Amino acid sequence: MSIPLYKTVHDAVFYGFAVGKVRVLETRIFGSGTYERLVDAPTFAEQKRILSDTVYGRYLEGATGADDVEVGLEAALDDFYRFLAEANLPEPVVRFFRVRYDYANLKAVLKARALDVPLDDMLVNLGIVPAEAFSGPVERLPGYLADVAATLLDEDGRMADLDAIDAAVEHAAFGDLVETARASKSKALKELARLMVDVANARAAIRARRKERPGVDLADGLFKGGALRVSAIEKAYALPFPEFVDAIASMPALHGVDAELLADPSGLDVVLDNLISRFLRHARAVQFGPEPVIAYVMAREAEVTAVRTLLIGRLAGLDRDALRSRLRELYV
Repeated sequence: MSIPLYKTVHDAVFYGFAVGKVRVLETRIFGSGTYERLVDAPTFAEQKRILSDTVYGRYLEGATGADDVEVGLEAALDDFYRFLAEANLPEPVVRFFRVRYDYANLKAVLKARALDVPLDDMLVNLGIVPAEAFSGPVERLPGYLADVAATLLDEDGRMADLDAIDAAVEHAAFGDLVETARASKSKALKELARLMVDVANARAAIRARRKERPGVDLADGLFKGGALRVSAIEKAYALPFPEFVDAIASMPALHGVDAELLADPSGLDVVLDNLISRFLRHARAVQFGPEPVIAYVMAREAEVTAVRTLLIGRLAGLDRDALRSRLRELYV
């Protein structure tokens, strides 16, 4: 029996139940019609009414403001992540999704310490480490977090500045994602981790070039593990901004990106995040294996982000065009 055939049979058996369930659940993922109704809804109350018949209805039932929206959607996202464990995916796959919030919580704690301000509601309970653990000494956190914190303290225990905190935590987080994806032995997850690094590096490089930051500092702000070559980015960095963006857009790792949108500050995040949306659509098409499950959970994550954007945007008084411009490409 050939290896590819063996893998196909193994994946069909091992992931069969999970993939079958995903095929049902993904029919409930929002399409363009739902988003258009949310964009056109004149009030927050009307948006809630639209969502009342969806999976988000019970999470947002009592929401009256932005804080309630955050709490409700965090609970929804937690339930989506629980599906990863229920689907019997390998532990590294579950970790890949959860560990990102550990680093987000660590960053919040370190910044609060640097600014000498209370944490208040800055922590989320979506990671591997319970949120309450971050209220204690950082030295007692698991090693992968405590080690990062240790690099940001001087001999007198003073915390580094905010930029240093951002850089150290983000480098550690992306490194963890790349290693976790490798440990999962999932080709899809390894490709996703690589793409996430590429998206982050393209975003960082374009923003740095727009602000005319010195090229010698560029490499320190880029993350390892992606397909974009740092040397190629550094070589293009000296070009005039329009030519630099063209060079970035032409790199194979960002295939299909519109250079004009990359150059537009308001469109940069959207056009780069759309690369991940396209990846998920390809992963969804795989018949057997972890790919459809990973794609489903990522799609729900993107959906939560979109719902948050539209609800809080409406509460903030944004008009329809402003709301619509913030939406990413759809999974379905």
